[in-house]
Amino acid sequence: MTSSPTQGLPHFLITGHMNDLLFVKYDSDINSAQFMFPSLNVLSGHLEMLTNLGHRWQVSQERKMTFLMEFLNKTSDTGTIHVYQRRNACELHEDGTVGGYVEFALDGEVVITLDREKGVFVPEIQEAVTLIPEWSKDLCCAMWNKMYMENDCISYIKLYLPLIANNLEKKIKPNVKISSSESESGIKLHCWVYGFYPRDVEVKWIKNGRDEIYSEESAEILPNPDGTYQIRVSVEVTPEEGATYSCHVDHSSLEKTKVVPFERETKKSHIIYTIVAVAAAALLVIIGPGVYIKRKINGCECSRQSVSTEEQD
Repeated sequence: MTSSPTQGLPHFLITGHMNDLLFVKYDSDINSAQFMFPSLNVLSGHLEMLTNLGHRWQVSQERKMTFLMEFLNKTSDTGTIHVYQRRNACELHEDGTVGGYVEFALDGEVVITLDREKGVFVPEIQEAVTLIPEWSKDLCCAMWNKMYMENDCISYIKLYLPLIANNLEKKIKPNVKISSSESESGIKLHCWVYGFYPRDVEVKWIKNGRDEIYSEESAEILPNPDGTYQIRVSVEVTPEEGATYSCHVDHSSLEKTKVVPFERETKKSHIIYTIVAVAAAALLVIIGPGVYIKRKINGCECSRQSVSTEEQD
């Protein structure tokens, strides 16, 4: 959820993932939930329930975002767009045991999490220590989240899994584009890897076919609206006569490492990078009346606190 309307970005967005596979979403622009696979259309009644849930969550998460921004003194940042995110995850393991977690974040920083064993919320930053009592009392029921995660959410895993199991095994090969830009010390090389699935990927720059070049920038794998992923890895190099540079990509969809060489051009190459619709740090996922599923299902909901079908958090 964003603090104010932003062009090209829904004010409120919920996405549901199972094993990193996007299978349902709700956003404030279309004002309804949508399944991403035709096989799920048999659950038309469930889709209507998710739409109603999205309406209620938008109201309740707005309240929580306002509370966090006021508490962390973010309301005076005129012109600054803030992003509130919540991640609900439940896990069903092969041995029948269950797990999961709940996280609340502002501008990509996790502020509060749920201690599942104790059934209480705990602060993740020093500023949140004094926030917990009011958060737990007035804004969110920790025990409700714990019970939902361990019971209702697991039932939704069992409901959705048979209908999308085939899609969980799919693999989509990555596309790779290379570009460069000038830097103070020489040249900055960019390797943009996009459109791949599943999420795990290894991308690195290699000099002269054998020496890895380490990047000082942290490269983050980001989700695309279509359920695939992207990552950009950049390194700074000082041009050397005869030296070669190439981007190496390893992904489960590839039989062998994909090697894309950097070729010097007379004109500076330009590349447009996709901006993820969820912004700031994580994708939100919610499943069923308020929790995101993971078979492993997990994700982050760009909204505020979860609400049960009864409007509980």
